[in-house]
Amino acid sequence: MKEIVGRWCKIAENTSTYLSRRVQDLVLKKGLAETASRDASLKCDTDDLLDISNVSSLLRNADENLLHPDPTQRNAEWYSQIIEDVAPFLANVRMKMKAMPEEELKGLMKLCAWMHQPKIIDLCFDLLTRKDEVALNCHECLLLITAALERALGNLFLHGDRNKKVPSLFRDLLASQELLVILGISQVILLQLLLGSPLSLNLRNLIWHGFVGFLDWDTHGYASVLLFVCASIGRHLDGCLINEIIPRRWATFKQHQQGRKWPKWSEFMEEEMLVEAVSKTRGLPCSRKAIWLRAIKYHQEGSYGRCCALMMPEIEHTLRLIYCAVNECPARALTAESVVHYTTLDVILECGNEDESNKPRMAEFLGNGLFLALLDIFVQTEGPRVRDRFSHGECQLWDIDFQLSRHLLALSAAILWQADEEKVSCAPHYSPDYTPAALFHGELIQTLQAIEHWLCLTIVDVDQPVIDLSAWPAQCLPLISDWLHNWSTSVNQLLINHLEEENSRQISHLVIKTHHCPLSATWRRMMSQIVLGSQRLTAHYNERNSSASSTLSSWSLRSRQRSTHARLDSYMCLFVRAVQLSLLFPIAVSCGGQVIVNHAPTVRRMKRNVTRWADNFASASVNNRWVDLAECATESIQSMEILLASVVVFVLQNSQIRS
Repeated sequence: MKEIVGRWCKIAENTSTYLSRRVQDLVLKKGLAETASRDASLKCDTDDLLDISNVSSLLRNADENLLHPDPTQRNAEWYSQIIEDVAPFLANVRMKMKAMPEEELKGLMKLCAWMHQPKIIDLCFDLLTRKDEVALNCHECLLLITAALERALGNLFLHGDRNKKVPSLFRDLLASQELLVILGISQVILLQLLLGSPLSLNLRNLIWHGFVGFLDWDTHGYASVLLFVCASIGRHLDGCLINEIIPRRWATFKQHQQGRKWPKWSEFMEEEMLVEAVSKTRGLPCSRKAIWLRAIKYHQEGSYGRCCALMMPEIEHTLRLIYCAVNECPARALTAESVVHYTTLDVILECGNEDESNKPRMAEFLGNGLFLALLDIFVQTEGPRVRDRFSHGECQLWDIDFQLSRHLLALSAAILWQADEEKVSCAPHYSPDYTPAALFHGELIQTLQAIEHWLCLTIVDVDQPVIDLSAWPAQCLPLISDWLHNWSTSVNQLLINHLEEENSRQISHLVIKTHHCPLSATWRRMMSQIVLGSQRLTAHYNERNSSASSTLSSWSLRSRQRSTHARLDSYMCLFVRAVQLSLLFPIAVSCGGQVIVNHAPTVRRMKRNVTRWADNFASASVNNRWVDLAECATESIQSMEILLASVVVFVLQNSQIRS
C-alpha cells in the first residue's frame, strides 16, 4: 500500500502536463498559437466571422476526399495541417470576443436560441466575461458548453425524423450525413477539428476526461471559440429557414434515487473534511486543487449540478493517477496517441469477471466498499452513469439535488484519504445497487412481494411438490420447504427477510454458467412478467370482490363472471405451483447456489419453458384464458421439476460466494 501511495504522489507532484507531445503540439502550439494571434486583426467584422463557410478558403489542402465528413479517411498529418490553416480564424474569434461590446455579446446569445438551453448559455457567457479568476471560470465554461453543444447537435440530427437514434459517440454524430446536409461541409469540418476525432483538438474529451486543468491551456480562447461556433450555427439555421428544432426529453436521476439507501459514510461527510483532504493531500497536482475547492463551494451554496460537473473530471483524473501507480504505468496518465486507447473511467474501473480471484487491482487498493460505490455511480449499465449523462449533456444542472452532490463529494474524500496513511478505513462496506447480481436479487424480492399481494386475496391448497431439496443449505432448507408446502403471506415475508439478509452479506456475485448465453437475463425477464401477471391478478380479485358486493350489475353478467371465477379458482393451485417452481431458480442463486448448465439443448429447453410460462401468466388475465394457461402451467411444472434436480447445485457456497 505505501509503495502504491508513493508512486501515486510522485506522479501527481512531478508531472507538469497530462497532454502527450502530439496533443500539446496541436492544442498549445497550433490551435491557438502565438503566431496566429499576431496575424489576427480586430478589424475583422463579426458578421464575416459568423459566416463559417469562409473557413474553407483558409484550407491549403482542398482534396475532396479529405474534406469528406467521414473522419476515417484522414490521418494525423491531415488534422495537424488543417488545424494550422484555421488557426488565424480561431485567433480572430478569440480577440474579437475579448473586445466585444455587451450589445454584440447579447446578439450572439440570441443566436444560440436553437440550442434550447438558455440558462446554460447565459451562464457560459457570464463565466466568459468575468474579470476575476478568468482561467478557472473559462474552464467551467468549457465543460458546460461542450456538453450543451453535443446535446443540441443531437437534437438537430433528429430534425425531420424523430424515430432515428442519435449516435452514442460524439465523433460519429459529427460524421453523420444528417448534420452535413443541414450545416454544410465548412461547419462540420470546423466542429470535427474542435471536438471530433482523437486526432483533432478533441476539446470535449480533453476536459471531460480530466486531462487538462484550468492552468494547462488557453481556456478563455477555446471557450470563446466554442460559444462563437454555437452562435454561427444559429445564424446559419436562421438563414436556412430551418423549422423549430424540437429538444429531446431530459434524463433525470429520480428513478435511481427513489427508495435508495445512501451509505452512512456518505451521510456523515462534511464539506470541511473534504476541504482539509484537498488542502493536505499529496495525491493531487497543486494546479487542480482550486477546481476541487470551487466544487465544494458550489455544494455549500446549493449549486449542486455545477458542483458535480466540476468534480467528475477531477475524480476521473485522480483515479487515473491511482491506476497508473497500482499498475506501474505512469505513461498512461497522459492523453493517448492514435495507436493507444485513452485511460478513461470505464477502463480504470473495469469490473471484468465477477469471480473474486480475478478482482481488479484497483479494487484491492481502494477496498471493495469504495470500488463498488464507484462502479455503481459511474460504470454499471443500469446505474445512473452520472459522468456519461453530464458529459453528453443529457441532464440539466438545475435538476441535480443535494443527495447526489454530497455522495460524489463523499466518494472524492474517500479517494483522497487513500493517500493518508493515518486513515484506517476510508469507506466501510457498501452494498451495490446496480451490479447484475444486485439487480437480480432486488427483482427477486419485488417479485415475491408482488405474488404476496395477489395470493393474500385468495385461498389456495398447494399440492406437495416432487423436488429433492436435500442439497440446499441447512439454514434456509426449512424455510424453503415451508414456502413450497404451506404457502402463506407470513411465510412469504419470512423468505423475503431471509433473502434480504443474505443479499446484504454478498458483494456482487452470481454463479450462472451456461453453454452459450447467460440465464440471468432470462430469469430477470421471467420475474418481470410474473410481477405483471401478479399485478393483473391482484386487480382481478379486487374487482371480483367489489362486484360481488354490488347489486347494480345484471344477473346474466354476474353469472358469466361466476363461471370465469370458478375456472380461475379450479386452476389456482397449478398457477401457484408454476410460479413457485419458476422462482426456485433465482431463489437458489440468491441462497448461494450455482446453476450450471453445460448442455446447449438444456439451456434452450429451460429458457423456452420458463419464458413461455411467464409470458402466458402475464397476459392470461387480460383475456381470461385460464384453460390455456393451465395447460401451459402443467407442461412447465413437469419440465421445471426435472431441471431443478439437474442444474441447481450447492458446492462450497460459503467460501466461494460470501464476502
